[in-house]
Amino acid sequence: MFRYLFAACIMLAGPALAEDCPNGAVYEATDSEGNLHLLQTASLADPFTFEMQSQGQLVWSMQAEYLCSNGISECWLSVQTNDEEPVDVPVETVSQGESVQYYVFAHLRQTLASMKMDDEQFDTVAQWSMERPDDLMASLAMPVNVYAFKSCK
Repeated sequence: MFRYLFAACIMLAGPALAEDCPNGAVYEATDSEGNLHLLQTASLADPFTFEMQSQGQLVWSMQAEYLCSNGISECWLSVQTNDEEPVDVPVETVSQGESVQYYVFAHLRQTLASMKMDDEQFDTVAQWSMERPDDLMASLAMPVNVYAFKSCK
């Protein structure tokens, strides 16, 4: 009897919200190739960690700074590159109450791809867990633009 009551409580509790994650949250997305992309947050003071997985295997990971102006009126993501200057793109969030349900990195993927097409030597700073592909675009670690809340860490 207790196990049925316990199962019912879990089902009725609803999903965890990002604000309820003291150790950070995991957000996910899938690209057009079917690869899983993860975004892991700890706190706003810590860098975001992006990962891409293909067929359950980690392909690359990278960190990017999440920065906001005073008063958190405007926020952006700063992606480190092999150039002296990082690539900065605006960040929008979609929230439910105080909980961020989606991170939207406006035109991040398109900006990185465009820079790679303009200069084949352009690269993002990432750690590759597999051999890098020879293909020009596949050899660039490019997070996707929209991530949805998945779970707490």
